[in-house]
Amino acid sequence: MELVLYMPLLMFVIFLAVQFALVWFGNQAASAVARETARTARVYDSEAQAVAAGHRYAAAIDDGVLENVEIHVSRVGDRYRVTVTGRAQELIPFGVPTVSQTVEGPVEEFEDDAP
Repeated sequence: MELVLYMPLLMFVIFLAVQFALVWFGNQAASAVARETARTARVYDSEAQAVAAGHRYAAAIDDGVLENVEIHVSRVGDRYRVTVTGRAQELIPFGVPTVSQTVEGPVEEFEDDAP
């Protein structure tokens, strides 16, 4: 009799744990996309090229891991700031937060050796 009462609660706790893991995984995917986008922006000094590389990287991760990906690249002085937002996988269509990661790094500059 107790199993009938506690089983729905146990299933709900398991459901929450799986949803938490999917959000964490989506956050890690957003972080990877942000790092790759920032690397491209820093090396090539091009916002458009960085956004394209970020979208390619997000598509290569896998379908469903990070959906509705938005990538914002901005140059702040001699640094690039990249923010990636998206939605993690969902078990239910409500209550899942949007994941977001921001990465910042200096623009790569190559200088000649002074004699």
